[in-house]
Amino acid sequence: MNKTLATLIAVTAACYGLAANAADAGAASAAAPALSKQETKDLKTQSDATYKARKKVADANHELNKGDCEVAADGSTERACKKDARAVQKQEKAEAKVVHEAEKDAIKANSK
Repeated sequence: MNKTLATLIAVTAACYGLAANAADAGAASAAAPALSKQETKDLKTQSDATYKARKKVADANHELNKGDCEVAADGSTERACKKDARAVQKQEKAEAKVVHEAEKDAIKANSK
């Protein structure tokens, strides 16, 4: 639970940081030119790679949690534990998607 809360806080902070960065870039765009096409492409590639990495981390954490369930619990308790591990995995992947979408929006706003 603490790991999920920490992840949620980190994602929220990252989203606010991107929004603030986009707002700063919007204010600075009047003074500075927008991102070049190559810079935009590089940022999109980096964002995609980060998103895929976050999903893989969620999968790895799921496997670890599932392994803990198999070792620590039996029967219905084990099934419930695995179900919780799957729910955490889905939540982490959803958070990764939200961050990715926010990054894409920020890149799009800065490229115009």
